[in-house]
Amino acid sequence: MLEIELDIFSGMPNPTWILSRAREARLYELLRTEPDQVSPFATSSKRLGLGYRGLIVRRIKTDASVWDKGMSARRKPFPNEFRVGIKAARKDSAADWLVKTASRQGVRLADEVQAVVARGVAFVPRLRGPVDPGAKINRKHIKEAEVAVDVPYKLGAEIHETWWACGSNYFDANAWWFNDPAHVTHNNCYCFASNYRPDIRYALSGRHGGRPATSITCGGVIDGLRADGWKDGCEPNALTIALVIQPNHDYHFIAW
Repeated sequence: MLEIELDIFSGMPNPTWILSRAREARLYELLRTEPDQVSPFATSSKRLGLGYRGLIVRRIKTDASVWDKGMSARRKPFPNEFRVGIKAARKDSAADWLVKTASRQGVRLADEVQAVVARGVAFVPRLRGPVDPGAKINRKHIKEAEVAVDVPYKLGAEIHETWWACGSNYFDANAWWFNDPAHVTHNNCYCFASNYRPDIRYALSGRHGGRPATSITCGGVIDGLRADGWKDGCEPNALTIALVIQPNHDYHFIAW
């Protein structure tokens, strides 16, 4: 049995669905014909960015399906968890086909989400040089980022007000922890922004304080920040955190 996850959101859970046996068989044929479409679930050679990051194929149960029979017969079986969509297909794209199976399995992908998928996988640009955490903040760069705050999603992100979380140098000293392979898939952007390490995949503002955000809007998420103890008026430390909203779909906390 295969579970498909469209890896596209940051703060909220990604859309997932289970393939029927007939569609498992079709996916096997697509990948058997062009196995180079399969990419590792996590890799250091290509850093995936904010937005569409391909589809994750996850084997969650063994059965007598064509997929399992095919895996047992292959000299090099596909991993139990891998990605498609990272590499361009030469002929029939398994990723494009899988996106179409969502509606057939009862999962509706909003038009805005499909538009992001259509633009292809987002990668993190290569840095031109080392980053110094103690370097002076470029305020001009921050102002430019505020103007272009909707760039990560291109979906009309909302801009609200500035909030500061009281903190220390915890972020600079422990960014390695959040990026560690053992934790990076279990703590989302809000975990890092709020200086909290619950080791759950999708932390939501307000849940820790007992009042989870009721809507994915600036007002809804900020109410959750208040419930979790965030305050305005604190002296900012060296880290600036911006909240970007994809209204009614997703949110992302960006630090620089």
